[in-house]
Amino acid sequence: MVKTGKTYFIVWLAASVLPLTFLFAQQVSLTADKTELSVQEKVRLTFTFENIRNAPRSINLDLHDSFSIAGGPYSSSNYSIVNGKTSYKNTVSYDLIAKKTGKIRIPPYAFTIKNEVYRTEPFHIHIRKAPDPQSTDAGKGLPDIFITSSIEKDTVYQGETFTVVYRLFSSKNIVNYTTNPLSTLEGFIVDRFELNQNPSISRETFSGREYLKADIAFLTLTATRTGSLNIPLKVFRISTEREGRSRSFFDDPFFGVSSERENIPAPEDTVEVLPLPPGAGPFFTGAIGDFAMHAELDTGILQENQATRLRVDLIGNGNMEHFTFPKPGFPEGFEVFEPRVKNAYELNKNNYRGSRIWEYVLIPSTPGNFSLDDIRFTYFSPRKKAYKTLSAPLGNIRVFSHDELAGDYDYSPAPGKVRMLSEDIRFIQTEEGKLQNAAYDPVQDPKNWVLYYTALGFVLLFLLAEYMINLRNKNIRKIRYKNALKNAMTEFRKIEADTPHDEFLGHIDTAFRNYLNDKQIGIEHHPGIEDVLKSIETFKYAPGMVSHVHLDKLKEQALNIIEEIEKA
Repeated sequence: MVKTGKTYFIVWLAASVLPLTFLFAQQVSLTADKTELSVQEKVRLTFTFENIRNAPRSINLDLHDSFSIAGGPYSSSNYSIVNGKTSYKNTVSYDLIAKKTGKIRIPPYAFTIKNEVYRTEPFHIHIRKAPDPQSTDAGKGLPDIFITSSIEKDTVYQGETFTVVYRLFSSKNIVNYTTNPLSTLEGFIVDRFELNQNPSISRETFSGREYLKADIAFLTLTATRTGSLNIPLKVFRISTEREGRSRSFFDDPFFGVSSERENIPAPEDTVEVLPLPPGAGPFFTGAIGDFAMHAELDTGILQENQATRLRVDLIGNGNMEHFTFPKPGFPEGFEVFEPRVKNAYELNKNNYRGSRIWEYVLIPSTPGNFSLDDIRFTYFSPRKKAYKTLSAPLGNIRVFSHDELAGDYDYSPAPGKVRMLSEDIRFIQTEEGKLQNAAYDPVQDPKNWVLYYTALGFVLLFLLAEYMINLRNKNIRKIRYKNALKNAMTEFRKIEADTPHDEFLGHIDTAFRNYLNDKQIGIEHHPGIEDVLKSIETFKYAPGMVSHVHLDKLKEQALNIIEEIEKA
């Protein structure tokens, strides 16, 4: 075959263009398997490197503020030959769980590979607060375990107390859960953060997938400023049952099922805090909720410089920890002491409920008829979105002078005279003289020696007891060794069918440890001792998850070890 100049040109053009074809085919892209999802669902981000050698196997996502990594990196490679041309593709994927709701921007990523820079395109992911109940496949993207944070209402008022409930959903059996304590939070007063050790468990279905549901923690807050305030992400450490054979009894505290642990974030939430409306009035001191009031005086008639008590009872629910009572107005000539406050409220699931009592001591210094102002108290009701003022009338107080009551004192003895008279009568009754024999010798009277003999007996008993104690202390180890089994069985017999779990575990712990100490036995003496001790510590760590069945098995195991030691 003869190659013409045209043929050479075509070959040269193909050799020149073919590498350019591969050059333009090199690219990096970033995609998400979904861009609309709930905060409970996972989203997979995938980086695709096409026809690029030496592609990275892991990537710094730098999305910690918005997502937590649930899995990855997952790497894969794919090679193909089409018409003699080789192409290849490498992917790196991550599974993410959103920490917050809203529109989250996925930024562009740049990669420098062999002096070439490749960039991905940015895009947005929209995160909802709950799964879409209309979706037929929403359950497919949900993880095995997730936690939601829920507030009874989306808006609260400044100074209002409310509660965030952390709710756990799991398709696995939960062994235990814990988290770090929380005492401060910007923009709020933290009234309470506590784990619910004995939650009630129910079931809930998300788009065909069933979960166990439990309220595992409560965070009660009082807003101190207005605006859109953030309740940050809270991470819980969840232990779930893991099927399979465990390596040791400590790894298998629940008899046949070991546990695996993972950190599950409860997503951050936002609450809108509204300012209180104007028009509160002079009797408002920050009370927000719903209340009722009652007020009364001990007496409306009294003598000058005599004290009476004013009691004000406030009953209701709201931010009872965070307000004072408005100072009542009293007429001139009354000395008023700072009130004594009695609090009888408790923190329920959402806010405080109960009563507060203020007791004022009033002392009038001048006689006369005085009209007392009504006791008034203003609170803001979030339910009605308005201020309410409570009023309790006190009526009048009549104060008598000493002169008006002087006649009564002329015909009756004063309290001081009564006390002096009683002392005089007592003296006459108890200090009357007696006749005695002049020849009487108290030393010769044997009755007077009883005290001396009694004291001597006490001294001898004390010396004898001290001798016995010293003798016992010298042989204490032998005595404890001899009585070890007896003392252990006495402690075990205290366990009854209705013994509470914590007392049940305490009796086992006391009996087993005291037996080992009395017998002077170490962990290495018997292979089962360490397992029992580790199990006791495990049950102390998770008391809410322990049953009588577990404790009966632990008791039986401890008794078997003691029996084997005694037979040896």
